[in-house]
Amino acid sequence: MSAKKPMFLLVLGLSLGWVFQPVDVLGQAKEEKIALTKAQIMEGAKKEGKLAVSPGFDDSAIPTIVKAFEKKYPFIKVSSSFAEGIPALQRQLFDMSAGRANLDVFNSNISFWSEYFKQNVIKKFDFKAMAKAGQLNIPLEMIDDTGMVVWLGTNTGVLVYNTKVVAPDKAPKGWDACVDSEWKGKFSVDTKPNVFAWLVTSWGDEKLLSFARRVKENGALWGRGNQRLVALAQGETQMLCGNYIHSTQRMIRNDPTTPIKMVVPNPFPMSFHEPEAIYAGAKNPHAALLWIEYLASKEGQEVTESIEPGRGSFLVEGTMAYKMAKGVNVSLCGADCRDKEDKLMHRIATEAWGFPKVGYEPKK
Repeated sequence: MSAKKPMFLLVLGLSLGWVFQPVDVLGQAKEEKIALTKAQIMEGAKKEGKLAVSPGFDDSAIPTIVKAFEKKYPFIKVSSSFAEGIPALQRQLFDMSAGRANLDVFNSNISFWSEYFKQNVIKKFDFKAMAKAGQLNIPLEMIDDTGMVVWLGTNTGVLVYNTKVVAPDKAPKGWDACVDSEWKGKFSVDTKPNVFAWLVTSWGDEKLLSFARRVKENGALWGRGNQRLVALAQGETQMLCGNYIHSTQRMIRNDPTTPIKMVVPNPFPMSFHEPEAIYAGAKNPHAALLWIEYLASKEGQEVTESIEPGRGSFLVEGTMAYKMAKGVNVSLCGADCRDKEDKLMHRIATEAWGFPKVGYEPKK
């Protein structure tokens, strides 16, 4: 994280009239780590009887997830809120650091990841210790290196092509298609290259940047987000070189006649997603532990996938990402990659493609 972001957060807070409180307002010792038994968790959750969550799932998905959780734990009544966009998430962080947030569980934003730890707003539950001891049923690989954050979902990148204009025997098979002259000027690339950045784990910086340059030389058509999918479905382009599986699947689900098909490339780029943690000032920490355990479970992942296939964790059997990852080399953007993802995207966009910034949309 750049040195400018903490200062930006402070300036924003002061400009909005917030009084920045010291982190000990939450009464959490620096070295304190908490590990409970399942019996203690259940007993505490029953006494609490309620839970306040602010997850990172789409706002429309939250009621379905809450309903499923309350069905499993009928003694817990859940209230939910949704912080959308960087300003709202920054305000949430300031409220938490001041000890005035009415929250138990929250989604931490990668844009100012280190601030959650600097401001000491994450409850120091030792998820790894509890998972290893069998007190919480959470895959160890989901748990952050700190042991205090659980990554409940996955973002993944695939190739997508139009089945009406591309014959089956001409369909793309992998990343080579993006630099193959057969596809010159016929494919689209997102100018916010998250999917490309995740390939660094398998390829390294130089091979990744070299690939990005060759993509540009092969006449890539530039675009952003879902507009690229719409253009593909309408036949304006023939292939997407890198796209999220959940957004692709959403289009197919909404209209099964849409003439698009996904191809799993090798390596298969993916990144952990939906990082949830328990607020240091949580009034219902035991119920919060059950919430995170539920969302990490096969049962909870099935609920997530039923709402938006492709957003579940590749670590949980049955999810779309789990199935698609079988038999291919997964290029997983973990902790080391995540710390430099923004810098990698900036280098791809500015050095390899010559754009002024990430997400730039050239005039047509």
